[in-house]
Amino acid sequence: MVSSASQITTAMQTAQPGDTLIMTNGTWTNQQISFGGFGNSTNPITLRAETPGQVILNGNSTLDITGSWLVADGLRFEGGALANGSSAIVEFRGSKGEATNSRLTNSAIIGYNPASVDDRYHWVEIFGQNNRVDHNRFENQNHSGVTVVVRRDDTGADNHLIDANHFVDRPVPNNPSDPNGFETIRVGTSDESLSDSFTTVENNLFERLDGEIEIISNKSGQNTYRYNTFRDSKGTLTLRHGNDTLVEGNFFLGGDTNNSGAIRVIGERQTIVNNYIANVDDRAGGAISISAGVPNSALNQYYQVKDAVIAHNTLVNTQGVMLTFDDGLGSSGRTLKAENVTVANNIFRSDGPTIFEGSEGTGWTWEGNIAFGGSLGPKAGAAGITAVDPQLQIDPDGLWRLSSTSPAINSGTGSYGGLIANDMDGQARIGIFDIGADEFSMAQIVRKPLAAADVGPSWLGPDEPPVGGGGGGCFARGCSIQAEDFAAILDPNNNGLFYTTVDDTDALGGKAIRAPGGNTYTQSGPQDTIAVYDMEFQQAGTYRAYYRAKGFNGSSDSLYVPNNFNIDPTVQENTSNDSTYVWEVGNTFTISPSNVGVPLEFRIGKREGSNQLDALVLDLDLSLTPAELDALFAPVFDPGDFNEDGFVDGNDLLSWQTGYGTPNSASHLDGDADEDGDVDGNDFLIWQRGYTGPAPLASQTVAVPERSGMTLCLIGLLVSAVCTRSGNSLQPFIRSILSHAS
Repeated sequence: MVSSASQITTAMQTAQPGDTLIMTNGTWTNQQISFGGFGNSTNPITLRAETPGQVILNGNSTLDITGSWLVADGLRFEGGALANGSSAIVEFRGSKGEATNSRLTNSAIIGYNPASVDDRYHWVEIFGQNNRVDHNRFENQNHSGVTVVVRRDDTGADNHLIDANHFVDRPVPNNPSDPNGFETIRVGTSDESLSDSFTTVENNLFERLDGEIEIISNKSGQNTYRYNTFRDSKGTLTLRHGNDTLVEGNFFLGGDTNNSGAIRVIGERQTIVNNYIANVDDRAGGAISISAGVPNSALNQYYQVKDAVIAHNTLVNTQGVMLTFDDGLGSSGRTLKAENVTVANNIFRSDGPTIFEGSEGTGWTWEGNIAFGGSLGPKAGAAGITAVDPQLQIDPDGLWRLSSTSPAINSGTGSYGGLIANDMDGQARIGIFDIGADEFSMAQIVRKPLAAADVGPSWLGPDEPPVGGGGGGCFARGCSIQAEDFAAILDPNNNGLFYTTVDDTDALGGKAIRAPGGNTYTQSGPQDTIAVYDMEFQQAGTYRAYYRAKGFNGSSDSLYVPNNFNIDPTVQENTSNDSTYVWEVGNTFTISPSNVGVPLEFRIGKREGSNQLDALVLDLDLSLTPAELDALFAPVFDPGDFNEDGFVDGNDLLSWQTGYGTPNSASHLDGDADEDGDVDGNDFLIWQRGYTGPAPLASQTVAVPERSGMTLCLIGLLVSAVCTRSGNSLQPFIRSILSHAS
């Protein structure tokens, strides 16, 4: 155990590979930590918090990681600040040289801001080679300086990895003297931009980052930016300097934010493939912006774009131009148009007035693109672009994907298999590639837009208000809501303690919310934490409240509930104290005709720590039994989930096969998806539409009620059809042959 920077220095003088230094919980103020030593590939030396997130470094505290095979884990820098001109809060260098094969993980830097927006220092500087920054949260930086920067002292390869981090809430700078220098990630500088870094930035979430136009500033070669998600941010991924960069499989979700954008292209041999871009503005002149270049460009100017490939991307619902060819032409000496650019197999589905803008240089290739919904501008009537509705459909996750009748299916041209093997969802591209970022497929989706729960440190959830499910579950007779489906979690007294969602096998839905520890709240001062539930009633009347909750002892057996809507809870509700969930009968609430259809808030608050709430019900029946209350939360299965295991997969197809031909009195378990009493081709189509995988469709020899030899052959064909798709005619084909078989 170590309790100060000096104790860490002393301990590291004798630390051996495999040793772990544990930092005691508490606040560490003005601690300049030098974590220097030499582990090895199988036994790194680790510096970690006693409890992740409970070692809080503030004041002017910093961390140097210096040596090799070192891991810093679970630290929280919050509320401190460095002097103007300081290097960084965390540096991968120090008394033992630049770090190699070392790691900053499961940590956070939050609001480490000086008084002046112009005071400049970085938050993390990566030196050396083969280092990793992963599963961290970087939040609320408001001053000049890059959040994470790769510093390159020479022209050798760096091979760093920046992954699974959450970069969030960097506001527009408040009257800075220089608006540049507010990037979130920068790899290199213009001085080394013609050398190759080989840094990978992947699986990060960039959210509400408005510092400047360059959220990511690429300033070296051979870097990869893939599988990241950009949400509601006023900037772009900018290939500012350097060549041979890969931008693949990212999600740019602008949320119609003004000054949002996607990708800026500068330099040579840049590859932009499989990206999904939706609801962005046209910062830098277009969602994808190709810059004009400067003749004989200096390192810090604009190199001409040459030999770029922009292929298999999907752009939908942008606010302005989707692809501009010559951004900045005529300004700052930029007179060179882009040359030898390939634009292939992209979908441009526009809500704006113009899809394309600008003028091309020599040697451009256009093939296999679909553009629809806006003017084609300079490309009107040009070869390589088909003006046809791509027939996209919005899926439950909010993404626009190909419908089964899309003209993009099996319509790609050219050969780009050397650049991509999968689509934006991680599904394999097979046969003739589909146009756009999505390959029409029934395979399991393995990549998706990232959310806060997917990235960052594992321990941070309790210290940030979690995002709930919106508090749904209101029906004709009232509202039945799982406690974890809150609309919001509040922290009125700002002590950083919140209700948290916990797994609980005794809970009706497998989860509950738990009150934080600490003192009992006695209605003195602001409340400790409140869970808010949105309710909307469909008829007037008197409703009884019921709460399913539990305590674990006499110090955790109560909570606060309200006596009306839209007010804080002040009524003490006692619960069990023996770890057993019990339905508690609460007060009645009156819904007047004027309140019908009106959103109302229902608030529940902490009284004693560790009390758990599983569910709440407001019902017109004033005397429901525990069994009747439990029944309100019985699982509802997808119509195609015939074996009722929560998945629509190959096992359900086997159930349908077994039940196929049952003429009447068939149940859902038999394969009756449409509840018409029989098992037929219509039930198969319902299964097919809901199919998510991944259970194998291997047992194709299961006996099927044999209405005819032809029907048996038909079923074999259908089973094969869900395994391999042969184009956009599949579903009409199935519908046709099923109608003949019925």
